[in-house]
Amino acid sequence: PRRTAENVMNIIYVSNADSPVQLDTDDRRHLVCACKTVHQVTEEHKEDIEYFTQLSQSYTQEFYENLMTFFLERDISQFNPTLIPMTEAKKQLINVSRTPIDDIIIEHYEQFKQGIPVALVNQYKPQNWKLTTFKNALEHKCSTPRPYINKIRTRIYVLNEDQQSYYDKMMNEEEIELSNANYQKYKKT
Repeated sequence: PRRTAENVMNIIYVSNADSPVQLDTDDRRHLVCACKTVHQVTEEHKEDIEYFTQLSQSYTQEFYENLMTFFLERDISQFNPTLIPMTEAKKQLINVSRTPIDDIIIEHYEQFKQGIPVALVNQYKPQNWKLTTFKNALEHKCSTPRPYINKIRTRIYVLNEDQQSYYDKMMNEEEIELSNANYQKYKKT
């Protein structure tokens, strides 16, 4: 017999990798936190079995009971689980996960917000990408209206509003300056 059940799984990843998961710019599911190292492992402790044995033995039943008490007594009445914050750690993880499409949008961000001709954007296509793959990736993030520009009906990419809010959070000052400079050049043509 077939049975359907609600998936209520929550997962906590703990990793010391620079890029433990790949996140899209519009990720709404992951809370990413960077933790400071409490037990800095120096070269002398790197293979010190006694050191790690003592460390693991410090996690006693009393430790776990205190930890559980801490979590149970913590006031979370104002917590909204649907509002996932954009932490610096998450920004860094998204930046290392960025696609060529993200880089193009960030470099020409102001143009994508205002509307940029598809023919112009096609010139930015990475050489190793097929044009259809490139267009599909952009259409995931942009609408493609056809306004009249200089009395000619022209297809343009306009970055979707939900995408704009994510790119606004993602861009650093240098990228904003580059985008603004590119926009000023574009306006002159």
